[in-house]
Amino acid sequence: MPKSSPDLRRVTALLVASALAAGLAACGGGNRYQGMEADQIFRIASTEYEEGEYANAIDALDRLLVAHGDWERVAEARLMLAEAYFAKGDHLTARSEFGRFLDRYAGHPRSAEAALGICRSLAAMAPKPQRDQGYTQEAMTSCRNVVVDFGGRDEAAQAASISNQLRQTLAEKEYLTGDFYFRRNLFDSAIKYYEFVINLYPESDFAPSALLGVYRANLLIGYEDLAEEARQRLLLEYPDSDAAAEVRLDASGR
Repeated sequence: MPKSSPDLRRVTALLVASALAAGLAACGGGNRYQGMEADQIFRIASTEYEEGEYANAIDALDRLLVAHGDWERVAEARLMLAEAYFAKGDHLTARSEFGRFLDRYAGHPRSAEAALGICRSLAAMAPKPQRDQGYTQEAMTSCRNVVVDFGGRDEAAQAASISNQLRQTLAEKEYLTGDFYFRRNLFDSAIKYYEFVINLYPESDFAPSALLGVYRANLLIGYEDLAEEARQRLLLEYPDSDAAAEVRLDASGR
């Protein structure tokens, strides 16, 4: 019998390896849930989710939704899919899945959870104060909708709390912009941004500091009457703030 050439042996080895790889993929890949009932796949997904294996939970839920789209608990599976994406840190996809749940099951008893999920997902994508706050604004709108649509429920209270935290972010952005101009001696521009904080976010942690900024900027410009107005307002509205303590020191040192 003639010996096979090295090239033939190499081709044969590659074909065998490819066949083995295909066999392994069939066993452990897309056919992992082949033949399973919806209840079985959902139990697997639930276990994976509870153990923090979110990618595995997503894989199981995707298979469930494709193979058993008419299952009686399919809405619950879709909501878990959204939560799994959120827990995995894929907030953009989570937002889409929560939205898909609301589009398909608007009257579902767990609609409030999905609406809050959109609010949470957008809030998680809110950037640092120095950056564009598009997602922050969108998150605040979404959270306010939850408060209006589901008033009195726990989800509404959570959405209100998230919205308040986001307002702090927006206030900080305006305050930092004011400080940017103040440090460059552009006092008129600084005052404009400080006043945004004071007028739009009076409840924020940055409002007292913004009033202090208005006071000091006006002093440096030479508008002592406007500086005194800001000082009096700071002492009246935020008497216990660190900023109020600073204007008292400024006044005593003059």
